Amino acid sequence: MAVQNDQLLAVEKLPNGLTVVGQRMPGVESVAVSFHVLAGSRDEQPDIAGVSHFLEHMMFKGTDRRSAVDISREFENMGAEFNAFTSHQRTVYYARVLGDKLPDALDVLSDMMRPKLDEEEFTTEKGVIIEEIARSEDQPTHELFDHLFTTFFSPHPLGNSVLGSVESIRALPVERMREYHTSRYSPNNMIVGVAGNFEWDELLPLVEQKTAAWQPQEVTRPAAPFDPSPRAMVQVKPKLQQEHVAIATAAPDEASPDAWAAELVASILGDSSGSRLFWDVAQKGLADTIETGYYGYEGAGMFATYYSASPQNAPEVLRIVRQEMEKLEREGVTEEELSRAKVKAISDTVIGGEASHRRMFEVADLYISRGQPKTVDEVVAEIESVTLDDIRGLLTRYPFSASFTVQAAGPLSEAELLG
Repeated sequence: MAVQNDQLLAVEKLPNGLTVVGQRMPGVESVAVSFHVLAGSRDEQPDIAGVSHFLEHMMFKGTDRRSAVDISREFENMGAEFNAFTSHQRTVYYARVLGDKLPDALDVLSDMMRPKLDEEEFTTEKGVIIEEIARSEDQPTHELFDHLFTTFFSPHPLGNSVLGSVESIRALPVERMREYHTSRYSPNNMIVGVAGNFEWDELLPLVEQKTAAWQPQEVTRPAAPFDPSPRAMVQVKPKLQQEHVAIATAAPDEASPDAWAAELVASILGDSSGSRLFWDVAQKGLADTIETGYYGYEGAGMFATYYSASPQNAPEVLRIVRQEMEKLEREGVTEEELSRAKVKAISDTVIGGEASHRRMFEVADLYISRGQPKTVDEVVAEIESVTLDDIRGLLTRYPFSASFTVQAAGPLSEAELLG
């Protein structure tokens, strides 16, 4: 192994292509470990829509060595915090334990990566997934963002729903899930992320031992063109008391040099305290909540602003959002705004960097999106380096008005909301 034990941050690729990226955190008692699989809804064809998320569930249902009860009980016996999630382009499984329990956590997680995918369990869990899809339709915010991705990104595969549909899940045979697992859960399509209390000379041989039998496959994620344009999709739902509105506009992809500038622009426009929309909307009582975020993906990105407001106020809030975006395009941001946004971002980075699970996610995400992990100090330096000219350049390359897309659900019609 090439990694020196005294290195804090390092990346090591094992012979089968599995990459290990992590950061030792001296003085921390816990350690967080994860498997990041480059598999999400963007990798699905229509006939297997939702398979990535369904597979995530099945990974907890047993292996050749462990039953579903065994998996849960072993995590519980080691005092682990554990979970998983599926997004448009990744599925992540993770656990946080005390340092001496890392071998145990890694043993269970690595075993889970090769599930049994029993047909009887598959059939039972299919019902659970269908119920989850039905529940999501009763959660206005979740359903709104699912539809926003479809409206904004389609026909790009980022427009695929993470949950899939009742029809696609009901028709999915177990053989198709097994094929998908074999093709996407290849070691050269996975990253092990670790942060906290561990030693490199103990971790790397352990990971290699647990995964040496995994054979690499040829895995691709074809590039897809993304050419956004203004759109609107308003669903009239008279039973909802509030109007729920999401606005999407184009943003840099996750690997772009503009990514940090995009984070800061989103904060200046619509973070939960002190932003332009906070003062113009939230503090004036025009909306219950309003916030803007930057979401970077492979090959594409999005600024998303969400608010919920009374039907009486919703059109006015939409007008204010559009007005503030147009003002940003024309005038950029002030030095004071940029300075405040940097302080917030740096504070979040430094405070988050003290927690093993936050560091574990960050080093893995940075490696996947930008090709290398970074220390907290390196991240802070990149945030501090963003200039007013960088912000102006970003807003020139990604003008809000060129792709202003509205997704809404509530009592208002399209004419009533948009005017």
